[in-house]
Amino acid sequence: MQEEHRKAIQSNFVSLVEQTDLDHMVTALYEKGVFSEQMIEPYKDTNREVRLRKRQLYMDVTRRGPEAFGHLLDALSEAGYWDLVRELDPDSSLHLRQPRNPVPSTSKKSNESNYVSLSTEKKKSKTGVEASKNVDNAEPVMPHSKELPDPSRIPQFHVVKSTRFMEDNGDDIKLYRTRGANRGVLVVFSYIQFHNNVEAYRYGVDVDCTKLKYLFSEMGFKVLSYRDLTRSQTLDTIKFLKEAIVDTECVFIVVSSHGYELTGSSDNDIRCHDGLLIRISEIVEHFNNKNCPALRDIPKVFIFQLCRGSNEDYLTRPRSGWLGRGGAVADGQARAEQPRHAPPVKPSRDRPRDRIYSDILIAHSTLPGNVSYRDGMEGSWYIQALCEVFAARAHDCHVDELFTLVDRQLHARFHIQTSSVDRWGFNCRLYLHPGLYETPDHDIH
Repeated sequence: MQEEHRKAIQSNFVSLVEQTDLDHMVTALYEKGVFSEQMIEPYKDTNREVRLRKRQLYMDVTRRGPEAFGHLLDALSEAGYWDLVRELDPDSSLHLRQPRNPVPSTSKKSNESNYVSLSTEKKKSKTGVEASKNVDNAEPVMPHSKELPDPSRIPQFHVVKSTRFMEDNGDDIKLYRTRGANRGVLVVFSYIQFHNNVEAYRYGVDVDCTKLKYLFSEMGFKVLSYRDLTRSQTLDTIKFLKEAIVDTECVFIVVSSHGYELTGSSDNDIRCHDGLLIRISEIVEHFNNKNCPALRDIPKVFIFQLCRGSNEDYLTRPRSGWLGRGGAVADGQARAEQPRHAPPVKPSRDRPRDRIYSDILIAHSTLPGNVSYRDGMEGSWYIQALCEVFAARAHDCHVDELFTLVDRQLHARFHIQTSSVDRWGFNCRLYLHPGLYETPDHDIH
């Protein structure tokens, strides 16, 4: 392997270990001839931690000859890890090829061009989706495996890039700072298949993940994606993320699974790969000011694509034409349980008191007690709407406005599902400024 390729792997080692699925990469590299059947046996040793096995895998790739790097890029691209391909290979076809044009400064103090607009030559395609075709049977129909879309295909929608930074207009609501190169991190936890078939296979979630990865990569985010983790693996990963996500301007965390209502509580249970449950509150509390001080004052947006009960929030049965190509199914059912209460913690007299939760926005695909619909071919209704809106309007709308438009799009497209947003001390406007960043020294690159 060439030294420049070896250095590229080494400089992106943490991202490779954290973002990729071990089983998929081992299989892909074996099929491409990078490793023999005997050589992949150590990577299957379940007595060793997954991260250690992945570290060994990528260390070994650097010793596998001149063609190994190309095979690695192919395997990553086929799996949808386009951000990693871009980082590893400056000449990748996945890079934004159009020249970077300087954008005039929006500062009143200077006329110098301090900003950079990252644009793309990809042809603009329709952000909308064809009107749903009529279906004779309104009952959910799962697509045949041969009809399932290829989740590794890059989605064909256009992400409009920003050409200027939004400025503080002097009112009481300030802006979160999102002008640097480390714009943000997207973390996706998707639960699709479950041990012993305790829950139905969640067709269409692969499509959701592919769209989200593409959308946020185009907006300049780093993407970390985890699929089918057990409860303990989920908690271990979250604990690691608290240490790994640093020096970033905002964090988006998407959780997609079957969900269950807790009677008398706004909290929800989420099904993990091993059939065990984890609560929304357990996930969010790991990122509060007490447990994750490194992200204090950093905007944290949680998106939960899951059912919150079994109610169907529409007045009459939907027409069959409202269903997509893969039928509409719900992601969970009601699960009654009394809420747990803990006594308040007595504050210390030696330290000034401060609130535990702030700068958190929680977006739900549906209302408390209601189902969340998912199309087996086109993905969940909510993520479809979210990707369309963020791609078209993130360049000129702040996040609060975006989620308002998402709900409007959800109603326009599907009529019967209502999303919701909770703001926990999320008191500034968050503009994502896709494709636009200000360098530390204000130079143009």
